[in-house]
Amino acid sequence: MFQIVSRRALSTILPGLLAAVIALPVPWAGVQAAARIHHGPALVVASTEPMLDQAQKVAFFQPFTQATGQVVTRRAWTGGLPDLESHGVQAGAWSLVFAEDSTIRAACVQGLVVHLAGSATNPDGCGTPGLATQVVVAWDQTWRDTAPRWNDFWDVVRFPGKRGLRRDPRTTLEIALLADGVPPDQVYGQLATPQGVDRAFRKLSQLRPYITWWSTANEAASLLSRKQVLMGSAPLEAVSGLAPPGAQGRIGINTDMALSYDLSWAVVAGQPAGQLGRSRDLLHFIVQPDRQGAFMAAVPALAAGSAHPAALLPMDVQFWQVHYAPLSRRFELWLHKAG
Repeated sequence: MFQIVSRRALSTILPGLLAAVIALPVPWAGVQAAARIHHGPALVVASTEPMLDQAQKVAFFQPFTQATGQVVTRRAWTGGLPDLESHGVQAGAWSLVFAEDSTIRAACVQGLVVHLAGSATNPDGCGTPGLATQVVVAWDQTWRDTAPRWNDFWDVVRFPGKRGLRRDPRTTLEIALLADGVPPDQVYGQLATPQGVDRAFRKLSQLRPYITWWSTANEAASLLSRKQVLMGSAPLEAVSGLAPPGAQGRIGINTDMALSYDLSWAVVAGQPAGQLGRSRDLLHFIVQPDRQGAFMAAVPALAAGSAHPAALLPMDVQFWQVHYAPLSRRFELWLHKAG
């Protein structure tokens, strides 16, 4: 799922990262000194990406605590906005969240996260760019050497067996249309129409008896590693460890069929003033060039990776910012239909 950018690419995106938190007027050295003098209860960082916890701890949270004395703890987050809303108004509330960019933007629209200063890559200030991510086709290589494509995903006659798909309209509806022959550059035009949405759900209905749903990266990887599915859509970082180069009889990955999207950081709204300031300090620390470099080095399987594999279809964040709520309702209704 995660494609860690090269150091050269990192130098091009860091100005945008720093611009996104330019609302912090105090230089980091000043923040550091102030934090040593006074710090409050632990800052809580909630993430939808548990497989990055250790790398974030090493690159961001431990050094921040060492520099400031401010303790940082981590929590798992499903990505559900009701969870964010409930934790944003309570004592000991979440401080930062790390999630899919479309989730962060939806939270921003609802006022659940703080608007930051905009940047060239994020003009509306809804979060701070974190990582480029991908969902790929992954499959059990014991039954096939050649990489399957999305149309093969639906061919249960030639390739009988279960399929793993994300229990979320994002990426799942796009995959359904790609499998139905829609060119990548027409997918979002189709999904913007009632007819295109109907087409995507009809295609999903064809495969429905064979689908095993996953909601997290760990679940996607587990379905494949336990041979509960023949093939599945899967976050790249979750399955790359299952498919070391040259391995036989392991999980294959087809990045030619990848759908790319971004992960972002955001400051949770509704925090007390003192905690809000410390949360901003932590975000400012995270986007510093040396911390970003340390993070790259701390992600074992992907830190040594070179350029991004070309993505078949980049996610249209603006589309999902508008359509996520209605398509989520339609998706849940479809899931709960009888049969």
